[in-house]
Amino acid sequence: MKKFNRTYVMGIVCLLLAAFVFFETGNITERLVSNEPGPKFFPYISAAGIALFAILSMIFDGPKESKEGSKPYLDKAGWIRMAVILVETLVFCIIMDFFGFWIASILGTFVFTWTLKGKKKINVIFAVVFSVVLGTVCYFGFTRGFHIPLPSGSVWDLLGINMP
Repeated sequence: MKKFNRTYVMGIVCLLLAAFVFFETGNITERLVSNEPGPKFFPYISAAGIALFAILSMIFDGPKESKEGSKPYLDKAGWIRMAVILVETLVFCIIMDFFGFWIASILGTFVFTWTLKGKKKINVIFAVVFSVVLGTVCYFGFTRGFHIPLPSGSVWDLLGINMP
């Protein structure tokens, strides 16, 4: 019998998570307005994406990992990095409440990109442009494309500035 390595275990966990998300999404009530995708659209896409990448990971990463032995998922530096990312996520939520989604997404994308790059070299100008473009596309995609209101920020409301 073939021994399962951690890639297969995590793949199975992700497939179970995808099945749970898919099943629970079926319980969402829908009130469709014209031809908009509705509230079930993004959870179904998320579940399909989780399942797809779990399967791809099990296919392409599984055999290589068995040669490495039983290394832990995270070493001490990995745990520290994960703690930093969790703190950054909390700060992102606080910033979003004060400055709104648009500003917070630009700042958050830059900070997350910088944290996740590890030892790789990334051009600062590229990171800034990437953050601005991604934050702007997400913001206007949801607010204008899907007509979903996102937090505008309490600071702008106090100052009387109308965010787009």
